[in-house]
Amino acid sequence: MYSMEGTMVDLPGLLELKEKYKFDLFVDEAHSIGASGPHGRGVCDYFGVDPRTIDVLMGTLTKSFGASGGYIAGSRTLIDRLRVRSYSGAYAESIFPPVLTQIIASMASVISVDTGGTIVNSNTHKLGLHSSASSSSLTIQQETQYHTIPVRFPNATSLPPTLSSGAGGQMRLRRLSFNSYYLHCGLDKLGFITYGHPSSPIVPLLIFNPAKMIMFHRMMKDHKMPIITVVVGYPATPLISSRVRFCVSASHGGY
Repeated sequence: MYSMEGTMVDLPGLLELKEKYKFDLFVDEAHSIGASGPHGRGVCDYFGVDPRTIDVLMGTLTKSFGASGGYIAGSRTLIDRLRVRSYSGAYAESIFPPVLTQIIASMASVISVDTGGTIVNSNTHKLGLHSSASSSSLTIQQETQYHTIPVRFPNATSLPPTLSSGAGGQMRLRRLSFNSYYLHCGLDKLGFITYGHPSSPIVPLLIFNPAKMIMFHRMMKDHKMPIITVVVGYPATPLISSRVRFCVSASHGGY
């Protein structure tokens, strides 16, 4: 999901090209993981694509998961090589235990997990967090039907049933999808020009004139009910395509 446009990659089309031309596919899910798809598992979940068909899946843990750092997922050979040869991993600090607990709890809420045990076999995908410490890694088994995923948790981690079952996450995903669609349709109905996929929580509203960006930001902030917006201009966007980016949350409004 592209951060400045709110559009979504044509993943099935890229997979057809991948099958034809035999290239490696690298997908960055910074804005889609935890927010897109019926189970909140990103663009693969949205299009019903098996994540194993993607060579490298990368994402951040600073947005949907509310923590810090990021992850790279791929084959065991790839992850093991990155841990040894990647300078960003070898010289990085390990993730602090409270932050790691936050990541695990957020991930459990989104994807629903079973804390009863861990299943590891030759088909298991290894998910390496951006950390130089091997203890800060999770081993997951991604199932084709996108149901419960066995995850190795620290012994000290205890999650309430509503969190580990994913019930709360599913409710927030439905609310986020509704809020995103509602805002898209509402702005279009008012005559504004917006970009992006209707289900995208990133809603860019075109302002065009760079001189209007700060004025628009202040008008929204000084409103009776203040609205914090992110205005984006050149060089992040073309000079005459300045825009304000609304970032929708599940906590905005409701049904």
